[in-house]
Parts: sequence; structure tokens; C-alpha cells
Amino acid sequence: MFVYILSKIFTYLFLPPGLFVILLFFAAVFAKRFRLLFLFGAIFLWAISTAVVKDALLFPIEKVKSNANFSPSAVVVLSGGSYRNDVIKTTPDAFKRLMYGYILACRYKLPLVLSGGGIKTNDTDNMIKDLEMIESVSNCKPKILMEKGSLNTYQNGKFTSNLFDKMNIPKRIYLVSSAYHIKRAYMIFKHFGFEVMPKPVGFGIEDRYTLFDFLPQMKNLYYSYKAIHEYVGILSLKLAWML
Repeated sequence: MFVYILSKIFTYLFLPPGLFVILLFFAAVFAKRFRLLFLFGAIFLWAISTAVVKDALLFPIEKVKSNANFSPSAVVVLSGGSYRNDVIKTTPDAFKRLMYGYILACRYKLPLVLSGGGIKTNDTDNMIKDLEMIESVSNCKPKILMEKGSLNTYQNGKFTSNLFDKMNIPKRIYLVSSAYHIKRAYMIFKHFGFEVMPKPVGFGIEDRYTLFDFLPQMKNLYYSYKAIHEYVGILSLKLAWML
């Protein structure tokens, strides 16, 4: 047990981001100039790399309301990146979205709408390849519709709206995206006239803490970055819609 604790402390303190927190603290102590700046940087990096601060950032954007009486016409899955060369081509976040969307489409016998383009690779094409692999070991094959032109969430909403209008599909959807992203996605799809039931997947919030959760960890930094990115995106949407 003692060896386990030491290995964890070593991992969290001497690998990034812990290593950079320590270096910034040393810079704050020994530097002749910008000591307060180095100290602020160390405290800020340490804070957003802890589970407690990460959860505080995630909670307002991962919290969504549900409606048991909602009757959707389709399940919309937002892409989240993909790889060119891999057995599973979608990224871990995107694969979770795809699997949950597929389960919902099969469970409620709904069309599955895949939305997302890409710059280096086409995310929708790669989602289709992963979906074919899933369907090869399953008895469920839902109707698939594709929106392949969007490069961001705003375009997801806009181009998916155009697809629904073109195919005369009622705009009542289960919207599947990562939990940290669901609030902004919900706002955008509502903006384009959809009735939306959010279906988040991949929650980052933890409800129990140990002493290790107060040490800097890369997974917490990752989710804190995602949360801050979403807050910036939500603010930019509100400012744009006010002007």
C-alpha cells in the first residue's frame, strides 16, 4: 500500500501537469522578476488540474433536463473527430456518442442521423465504417441519414436543419453529444428550430474524492480545458445573437 501511494504521488507530481506546477513554483521563488505571475500560473495550473475544480467547471454545463413524455422523430449524433488509420476510426468521445446514438435508435426504432464533416478526414464517413462494424455483430440496422458538410457545432445545427427540411422530417430529436458539449449543442439546435431532448454521454464529473484528487492530474486538466472551451463558445453565441 505504501509503495502504491508513493508511485501515485510520484506520477502526479513529476509528470505533466504536476511537473510544470512545480517548475512554476520554483520560478516564483527564485526568479527576480515576474514572481507574482509565476505564482499565479502555478496556482491556476494546479487548480484546473484537480478533480474538485474540474467538477465545479463541468457541473453547470453537464446538467441537463429530461422529459419522459418526449416523442422524437430521429436521433442526431454529433461527430467528435476521427482517425484515418485505425480499427475503430472515431475518437473515444465520438465512439461513445455513436454507440449511445445507435442504442437509442435501435431501442426506439428511430432513424439515426450522423452529423459532421472534417478537414483531414470526413468524420461521418468514419462513423459509418465504425457503425458497419457494430452492425455486423448486431441484429439492429436503423435507417441512417448523413450530414457530411459541417465543420463545427453551429454548422451541425444549420446543416442538419436543412436536411430535415429537405426530407420533411419533424424537428423533434434526441441529441447525442458528450456531456461537456451538450449544453452548447442544445442551444444551437434550439436556435435552428429543433425540439430537443439532450442525451449526453461521457460524463466527466466525479462525486467522491480522495486526497489524490487534490493533486494535479492530466485527465482533470483535459476536462477543465473542455469546460473552459465550452464557456467561451456559449459566451460567443450569446454575444453573436445579441448583435
